[in-house]
Order: sequence, then C-alpha cells, then structure tokens
Amino acid sequence: MPQLKTLTGESALTFLLIHDPDHAQHLGFHIPLSSKQNLSLFAGATATNATHDPVVNVDGYLTVTTTSQPGGTLAQDITVTVPSLSIAFTHTGTFSYPPNIPYPVQDCTNVAGTLYLVGENPAVGSNLFNAQQYPAYPPLNGSQPASGGRVTIDLWNDDRITGVFKTNVDNYVSGGSGTWAAINA
Repeated sequence: MPQLKTLTGESALTFLLIHDPDHAQHLGFHIPLSSKQNLSLFAGATATNATHDPVVNVDGYLTVTTTSQPGGTLAQDITVTVPSLSIAFTHTGTFSYPPNIPYPVQDCTNVAGTLYLVGENPAVGSNLFNAQQYPAYPPLNGSQPASGGRVTIDLWNDDRITGVFKTNVDNYVSGGSGTWAAINA
C-alpha cells in the first residue's frame, strides 16, 4: 500500500471545503484530525490557542434566518456557534444576489456541523467568509441513496484561511463579512 501524504494545515482546510475527512485516505492523503489523535498531545489546545500541527475538528451549529422580503435583496442572519470553544461567528445583512433567487432559501436552527481549524482559533473581531451550497440531489437510476446536500463556509482574514465549517444539510447562503465573538457556552 502506498504511503499517505500528510497535508499541511492550510492544504487540509482547502481539501475539507470539498471533501469529507474520510475521503482523504482514498485519494492518498492523511489529515491529522485532533479527534483521531491521542488527546494528551493536545493538552495545550484552548479556546485561544488550538494546537498548530493537527487539524482541530470541533462540533458547531449553523443557524440561518432570512430577514429580507420576497422580491427584495437577499438578507440573512447567519450564525455558526461553537460551544466547546466558547465562540460564535455572526453575519447580519445583505448579499449581492439577484432579487429572484433561483435556489430555495430555507431557514434552519442549530443544524449540526463541524468546524475545522489549524493554528490559533479565529480571533474575536472581523472576519470574511464565503459560503457554498451543495444542494441535495436524487439518486442515480434509483440504485443509490440521494445526497443530503451540505453547506461549507470558509472563514478567512487578510493573511490566511482561518477555518472551515461544514454541515450535512443544504441551504442557500452567500458570503461577505462577519464577526467572531466570545459566548457563554
């Protein structure tokens, strides 16, 4: 069996925008997820300083509330809450998108997902993001189960990608800027 190539942290985050962690091995890569490692190696990981080498993966929750009126500019409140790190990312406002949205916009509350981080946790304050919807699709020829769809959100600042959040439920969201803030978990 060929040796798996370990991805660098930022390469792993980019990989995770499109693929699930378990797909890495099939493609010849290894992603050192903190949840799969000896937890004593990560004793230094805290809400302000995640370990540098592994990809820290923690549970998070996505809430999307559409605040615009039908026919108007799309506006949403988007929140990614990560209780174990006592942080939340919030975007409130509009997106540059046509008034007649061709995709179904669905509100959701606390949809489970995973936040992947490398290095320090996102700093409290402004952050940019881009979100991508991968909608559900029907099974091929009725022989395989349908895809459930998903939302991926990449979070970044002026210097680097700071994290990737993924759900396994589809919804239409866009991108822009938002804010990380401390929360009481």
